[in-house]
Amino acid sequence: MSKLLDYLNALDTSAVVIEAHKKDPLQAALDFGLSVDEQVLILRQDRREISAFLDLPFKDFDAIDSIETLPSLDAGQTSLKNEAELVPS
Repeated sequence: MSKLLDYLNALDTSAVVIEAHKKDPLQAALDFGLSVDEQVLILRQDRREISAFLDLPFKDFDAIDSIETLPSLDAGQTSLKNEAELVPS
């Protein structure tokens, strides 16, 4: 099973993972051991892109609603930082 799919399942079942994801999605994904590509998918929150990455039918992704919590933006900030800045080198 994919580590990304494990993470999505954990978001549906683990209060610890849910809280960590709400607090800091990037750090939670890193701590869970997701690859850089998987981290980017979590940050983009694109269900179709995630389903394609996992090679699963999009219709099976009703549960992905759990990842749709964006981190708070700073005052005056209109979007998240560039993805390249969010992923550690």
